[in-house]
Amino acid sequence: MAKTVRVIISGGGTGGHIFPAVSIANAIKEKLPTAEILFVGAEGRMEMEKVPAAGYSIIGLPIQGLYRSFTFKNFKVIAKAISSLKKAKKIIKDFNPDIAIGVGGYASGPLLWQAASMGIPTLIQEQNSYAGVTNKLLAKKANKICVAYQNMDRFFPADRIIYTGNPVRQNLLEGIDKKEEAYKHFNLDPMKKTILVVGGSLGARTINESLRLGLEKLVAEKNIQIIWQTGKFYIEDIRKSVEEFRSKTGTSTENLYISDFIPNMDLAYSIADLVVSRAGASSISELSLLKKACILVPSPNVSEDHQRKNAMALVEKNAAIMITDDKSREELVNNMLDLVKKEEALSSLRKNITSFACPAAAEQIAIEVFKTIGITDPALISRRKSATPQPKKAKKKESNKRYFFLGIGGIGMSAIARYFHKQGHLVAGYDLTKTPLTEKLEEEGIKIHYKDNISLVPVKFMDRDNTIIIYTPAIPDDMSEKVFFKEGNFTMLKRSEILGELTDGKKALCVAGTHGKTTTSTLLAHILNQRAEKVNAFLGGISKNYESNLIVSSADQVVVEADEYDRSFLRLKPNMAIVTATDADHLDIYGTKEELLKTFAEFTSLIEENGVLVMKKGIEMVPNVKESVKVYEYSASEKADFYAENITIENGELYFDFVGLGKKIEKVQLGVPIKINVENAVAAMAIAMLNGMSAQTIKKAVQTFRGSVRRFDIKVKNNKVVYIDDYAHHPEEIKACVESIRSLYPDKRICGIFQPHLYSRTKDFANEFAESLSKLDDVIVLDIYPARELPIKGVTSNLIHRKIKGKKSVLCKKKIV
Repeated sequence: MAKTVRVIISGGGTGGHIFPAVSIANAIKEKLPTAEILFVGAEGRMEMEKVPAAGYSIIGLPIQGLYRSFTFKNFKVIAKAISSLKKAKKIIKDFNPDIAIGVGGYASGPLLWQAASMGIPTLIQEQNSYAGVTNKLLAKKANKICVAYQNMDRFFPADRIIYTGNPVRQNLLEGIDKKEEAYKHFNLDPMKKTILVVGGSLGARTINESLRLGLEKLVAEKNIQIIWQTGKFYIEDIRKSVEEFRSKTGTSTENLYISDFIPNMDLAYSIADLVVSRAGASSISELSLLKKACILVPSPNVSEDHQRKNAMALVEKNAAIMITDDKSREELVNNMLDLVKKEEALSSLRKNITSFACPAAAEQIAIEVFKTIGITDPALISRRKSATPQPKKAKKKESNKRYFFLGIGGIGMSAIARYFHKQGHLVAGYDLTKTPLTEKLEEEGIKIHYKDNISLVPVKFMDRDNTIIIYTPAIPDDMSEKVFFKEGNFTMLKRSEILGELTDGKKALCVAGTHGKTTTSTLLAHILNQRAEKVNAFLGGISKNYESNLIVSSADQVVVEADEYDRSFLRLKPNMAIVTATDADHLDIYGTKEELLKTFAEFTSLIEENGVLVMKKGIEMVPNVKESVKVYEYSASEKADFYAENITIENGELYFDFVGLGKKIEKVQLGVPIKINVENAVAAMAIAMLNGMSAQTIKKAVQTFRGSVRRFDIKVKNNKVVYIDDYAHHPEEIKACVESIRSLYPDKRICGIFQPHLYSRTKDFANEFAESLSKLDDVIVLDIYPARELPIKGVTSNLIHRKIKGKKSVLCKKKIV
């Protein structure tokens, strides 16, 4: 039986180390799919997020870099290094790798040092033109050193050096011919010159400050536009500066596209006539491969002045322009605005930088990895592996698993907690406030506490080897229990990650949209549950039919409410998907509506081969599905692939005819008789029909649907008054809710009590909220419900209240009783 090849890759700290490392891992897996790869990085650094996002496991070491000046803090650093060496040794023993790869940075030191000491082959990938201290030390025992620049025998033994170049993110190459898409994505003009300004994945203070000081010059250039990636640490200050400049001068800044991070860097590169960048090795490799004219501003804060030396290697070949960090504020803006207008100079730089390009770097390094461990043809290993019957591993008893939830009272979190509890696992959790939902969970046998105090966590959940911590993004990073679990190296997963794992391997029917998804997914689950084989469901509301947000069955299909907040839905793998709406929302996460639309399009790209997308007709999103995915449109107001017609209201009940796939289901009675639910019903019925359900079963299910708690939830209904509870937290939802009430009760006066949800949403949509609330007869506006957010200066409910027109509007506080 062929042995499984195991590879450890260590290093990180910045995107310049992480992206090449992931590219190497991808190249290894492409040549040998059975290979097992484990990453080792530094705790708290960006690799701990980026590597899992790329689909690989990672373990963190408590390692950190030495302080450059003398300080007693370095004693703590040394202690962490010793601890990291011990942990690295245990990782190696447990994983038993065939080879260890180091991609640079102090995170790679302990792992590769221990691997070499234990007789395991090691390979180093040095990205810079001037070798770092860690790699120079590790090179003494390394079997091979892969480099990206010539003349590296100054630092390493010449007989072990292999010139491969630096691996780059392969998706960047996919954007070369996507200019039309890119201009649309960034809302820029194809007739203007485009400058891309990036300071690395975390941002660059000097570059940002240089552009901020030069704002007047930047916006004065009518034929030049800027894509400006600020980094997450600087985005708020930059946006504030731009807004102040715009207010003070009255000048338009529409030629500036500003974002903290550009995930679609392939699109940005595709339209960049000139790139302004730091001089990290990874960045230079990407610029070389993409043949981009560039101005490099080396960071002075990088050990051993790596970036200046990298930049000089290009400058000496007339392949780049360099402006030192200390001169950037005075020279950068003038130089980039001048250079981008000189096509001959740009052309020369593009031509000369090409000589530094190594398009197959990751593949070449993978080949060297295999050679080092004695594999000449990975394809033979892969075939032999797949052809050899493998003994089945005994399944572990999963009843011993323990799950502790931080934020267990959330509607999505509680569904997962219920699922694990029903499976017989030990479940407990924390939430800030006792609610009817948490009380129900406690009744079901789940232990919950409501004070942030680690001593309140049941002892059974303090075993880090057998406990998984599941948390919601609403939990702040400084919450003491979260800090305890993180520092204790517990396995910690976001709700979206665990939901992705739970639904992986099942046929996931995912319902996404900025509004309408809870009702649509709950109705879809109810319809499908009328079949003999039933369905599973993780819902974003409490179904009145099932009195739960969870439905469990033995079926291989699962209905999932796909939440766009925090980009959670990108963890899912839909077999079929619905997109109900893509109106602007969660701008605290996305920044712009364009970014939201792009992320929804990315969600559609996750639909499996031969899958289905059902999307509302007329929404702005342009799907990005695989060729084999069938796309249908639905509507409640016009003809589409699936649509409603003959909508009538009779004696307080709502009826419509459903049309789709050449069939008609006449006089469907809607169980929750509001007009907006016709649209939701059409989407759910479309998926049910595509799953082969009969018209009669679908029609009966829609009639018996009772809705979800807090979704047009009628609490009181008599001849004098009707009281409805509705979780309408978006302007479009409020508008649809009011219109539905008007159609049902045309002769009644409507009073709306509205509590804004989130400071950020109030700030972003105050005008739109006021416009929707103005459709009511009377309005009572309460204080903002903050949920996960801290207050934003100047943002109160009065932002909405004062803009409500022509109505009796009252601003009041919610009385706590």
